[in-house]
Amino acid sequence: MTLYTLPEPLHVALFFAVFYFAAALITGVWKWRAMLAAKDGQAHAYIDIAHHAALHYGPFILLAGILASFWSFEALLPAWILVEIMGWTMVLSLSRYISLGLHGTASNQLYKATASARLGLVFFFLGSVLPGLAIAFGAATSLWTGLPGKPF
Repeated sequence: MTLYTLPEPLHVALFFAVFYFAAALITGVWKWRAMLAAKDGQAHAYIDIAHHAALHYGPFILLAGILASFWSFEALLPAWILVEIMGWTMVLSLSRYISLGLHGTASNQLYKATASARLGLVFFFLGSVLPGLAIAFGAATSLWTGLPGKPF
């Protein structure tokens, strides 16, 4: 089987999107079973969060991969590295939500936050938000020059 040639950032993003797609399906079944078993018909908060995170991370990482394909600073840093950092950061976040859902004890990990929860927020910011903003900036600078007409 021949693979299509994709820009490296999009190739990395698709790798992670497959994981999030599978995670969304599995956590969806988990959520459904938890809702059936609950007296109030509601799954535990972190089962719900894990399912929603998996649903959101897939399209998010794909968009990051598409935008990173227009990265204008390739000589400084390959864009696929930023997508990789974002992908693994979201894997760790999703793993944390799944862990909290399995234990079923926490309903808000940030209420009386522990040092690990605070560190997790910093890690998520450095591993997802900053690379995402860099990708957006790099794509915007590349796309700006090719805009037809004078939009502003």
